[in-house]
Amino acid sequence: MDGAQGRTPHRVTIRDVARLAGTSTSTVSVALSGGGKVSEATRRRVIDAADRLGWRPDRRASGLRRFHSRSVGVVYEVEQSFQAHLLDALYVGLSGEHLEVILAGATAHHTEQMCIEDLTREGCEAMVLTGSGLSDQEIAAVARRLPVLSLCRQVALGGVDVVACDSRSGVAGAVDALVSLGHRRIVHVGGSGQPMADAREQGYVEAMTRHGLAGEIRVLPGGSTIEAGVLAGHALWAMAPAPTAVTCFNDMCAAGLVRQLRMIGVRVPDDISVVGFDDAPVASDPTTALTTVRQDVTLLARLAARVLRTRVEAGGPVRPGAERAVTVPAVLVTRSTTGSPAVVTIRLGRQSVHPVASLPIESFFHVSTFITFRMTWGIIVVPVHWGTVRGQ
Repeated sequence: MDGAQGRTPHRVTIRDVARLAGTSTSTVSVALSGGGKVSEATRRRVIDAADRLGWRPDRRASGLRRFHSRSVGVVYEVEQSFQAHLLDALYVGLSGEHLEVILAGATAHHTEQMCIEDLTREGCEAMVLTGSGLSDQEIAAVARRLPVLSLCRQVALGGVDVVACDSRSGVAGAVDALVSLGHRRIVHVGGSGQPMADAREQGYVEAMTRHGLAGEIRVLPGGSTIEAGVLAGHALWAMAPAPTAVTCFNDMCAAGLVRQLRMIGVRVPDDISVVGFDDAPVASDPTTALTTVRQDVTLLARLAARVLRTRVEAGGPVRPGAERAVTVPAVLVTRSTTGSPAVVTIRLGRQSVHPVASLPIESFFHVSTFITFRMTWGIIVVPVHWGTVRGQ
């Protein structure tokens, strides 16, 4: 065997880090443990040297307790495309704060609690729960062991940091936009127990009430998946009178709803407007082009990373009362699934009768002439005979 090929690769040690940083091994130890006996400039120099050399403490080593790994565990839901989008931003944000990311994906057969135990065994020094479905008690139990940051879910728990967008005002803003387009019969498809579902539904109810539309409030069961949206689409189009717009718990649900409506011949937004929530990749897909309430993943990740760096450097659980809560505004992104509601104009010969907004197309009219339905999707001339008028 060639000598070079048989040579064992050099394993980077703390001494190598100290040499590159121009300091002692004890200073490296203190700097990486988050101790307060070194200056911030020295700490940064040590961290930069460790990163350049690719040094990480051996979690299996008996002396592990002397060093901090600066690793942050992130729990996320595998099937949610928005959370995958958020993870990419978290990598950038945490790397900028010289923190290592260790992921654990929750699935139908691998729960959040299992993910937390996995990350605890990995020696993570802080944990991010992304849109967590755990109870408040379960989250608080984790926070008693190490720093916890709830990302994209607002909680009010002692010792638990929060970075999340304002879901309630985000949905309220979507309703405001729909009302400004002329919509009145606006339905909300909820999250059916998902994290933040109550806040988003509350935003819908508050906005409808503020616009004097409390009598039009309708909430359908939904969820966070494409399948939930498909089921909501069936229920939505069976409603009478038919709604002219709908807000959905998230983009996955909205995408499933749009898909189902189009399959049964309902045109979006000609017949009905649809708004999602998150601005996940599915929303910007040109085949959907979904109007949605955007959660700014770059800003969320950057703010979370800053909080996490201070927690890792301080070490240990966060004292109740010392937690931080950061709220990021939600922004409406208008694409092609929203527009003005259909309008019906009745013309009797040369005489024009006032427009009847949102009149059900199945209505019967007490006239004997041609009725022209002028809607956003075109002109339909329908011959009708004597009958009775059935309005809204």
